[in-house]
Amino acid sequence: MKDADSPPTRNMPKKNTHMEPSESRQHLKEIFEAGLNRVDPFQMITDHVRLNGTTLEIKFENTHKKTDLADFRQIYILGAGKATAPMARAFETILGDKIKKGVIAVKYGHTAPLEKISIMEAGHPQPDENGVRAALRLMELAAEADASTLVITLISGGGSALLPLPMHCEIAGNPVRLTLADKQAVTRELLICGADITEINCIRKHLSGIKGGRLLEQIAPATSLNFILSDVVGDDLSSIASGCTTYDPTTYDHALAVLEKYGIADTVPPKVLQTLQLGSSGSIPETLKQGHQALDLSTNFLIGTNR
Repeated sequence: MKDADSPPTRNMPKKNTHMEPSESRQHLKEIFEAGLNRVDPFQMITDHVRLNGTTLEIKFENTHKKTDLADFRQIYILGAGKATAPMARAFETILGDKIKKGVIAVKYGHTAPLEKISIMEAGHPQPDENGVRAALRLMELAAEADASTLVITLISGGGSALLPLPMHCEIAGNPVRLTLADKQAVTRELLICGADITEINCIRKHLSGIKGGRLLEQIAPATSLNFILSDVVGDDLSSIASGCTTYDPTTYDHALAVLEKYGIADTVPPKVLQTLQLGSSGSIPETLKQGHQALDLSTNFLIGTNR
């Protein structure tokens, strides 16, 4: 029962929380577009990289770097990965004619309209000979870079498959030449026996002419700025695209230990085992290691992750 002194109850008008269908659609569209912008490689670059006069300013979370482009005679762009084409387009938008030339390797169909940077399409997830040609072109352009060159590298998921450059070298005048088929065969063996991705990448890097920091070693003595979009759990730079632009903590001995662990040393192609043994004995140079001077000329930026 109500108190006699209580004020009479009135029907208060309810607040209208109903959203018209057109408003609701617009709201959902804005949320969707905001989400896309957070994962769009083009937007990731243009939101965090600015050109102020001759100064290239880069801000990613706790990283803030300024590079004076007046210190360099030319700028090259190199890259590989399924998301690398929009990253390259972003740098063409930012730098324009300051880019002298460049080349990127992308999955078939994952292209973008570019003017200064050449696109080479290749196989993913299954590497193919077009990927070998793309990797060779990247290494050729890296070799052209000198101390007056700024090299900007763009790495994203799939870069490892898109750059399948088998090891080619000479030992005492005798050529050691792996083929794409050799690398594919050992990868199949590793997958069948249950090797994890870290073990597979260890062997990949030690059979490659571009992975495990060898691309960065080729870029030196040029300065490099490396923009990396991670698809790897833990965001280990040495694992993303098999670590083309950073040092490799693994060795030829580690690679041989993987073969021994799974009992496949006698079933992989003979040239694979021979290459790893020659590397273990010091006849083939190791992958890039901590302390190498190329690392002093290089800065890696992790621009996005799979989280």
